[in-house]
Amino acid sequence: MAQANRLKSLLVSLLLAVLTLSFLYPLYYMLINSLKSRAAYFTNPFSLPAGKLELINYATMVSQFRILNLFKNSFVVAALTVVILLVVGTFASYVFAKYRFKGRGVLYVAVLVTMFIPSQVTIIPLYVLFSRIGLVNTYWSVILSYVALFLPEAILLMTANFRSIIDELLEAAEIDGCNYFQKVWNVVLPMGRAAIFLSIIFYFIMSWNDLFTPMIFLQSMEKRTVMVALAALMGRYTGAPTLQFAGLLLSAVPALVVYIIFQRQIIRGLSVGALK
Repeated sequence: MAQANRLKSLLVSLLLAVLTLSFLYPLYYMLINSLKSRAAYFTNPFSLPAGKLELINYATMVSQFRILNLFKNSFVVAALTVVILLVVGTFASYVFAKYRFKGRGVLYVAVLVTMFIPSQVTIIPLYVLFSRIGLVNTYWSVILSYVALFLPEAILLMTANFRSIIDELLEAAEIDGCNYFQKVWNVVLPMGRAAIFLSIIFYFIMSWNDLFTPMIFLQSMEKRTVMVALAALMGRYTGAPTLQFAGLLLSAVPALVVYIIFQRQIIRGLSVGALK
């Protein structure tokens, strides 16, 4: 039995190591080639940089392509999307999880059914609607599109998590004089922090990496997101792969930072939920 458990642990560890390498290798490949000259890349794209590192690729992305401004645009869109999703999704999920009212099941299913509507189907009606109210070529057109697209999934995730909160804790908070918002702040958020931080990671990365929606709604060059700009870069500079690798690697950094910051909070949230 002990040998079987050790063999199982070894196989799981090997599988996780292979998966980790498969995820990290693209970043490694982009890093080593973004530090090479174009000639060195075409000579051997799999070798480490030899001699002087070509930091000019990163300098070009910052100075010529103004990637920091693109980062600002993408961050505004992704951050506001996550904030609105958390506020609306938390209160809606708490109601679905803990309140009993007529038609709750039907309303919950109706919300979840919208998950199966492809975003491509709704893009034309949304564009017509936003153009009539003057939101085309504004951040809000992209943000509201993301909220409508991601909110059913967020409600599904947080509702399942909030249902595990013990009713006696909410009753005790109510006896202590907590109103609706205080119960959400003092009980629901601490107990459901695993789902909340998972939503932050997932929907920030989804918003940051999306190309389709901002390409449709953001027409101004000053407001385009980093993914839209990189798509233009890939089409315009097909003969400069090292520059492309520098842009792709830089665009991945913010999403990685968000993941590194909040993934520990998910584990802490699970621990808090278990203890409480």
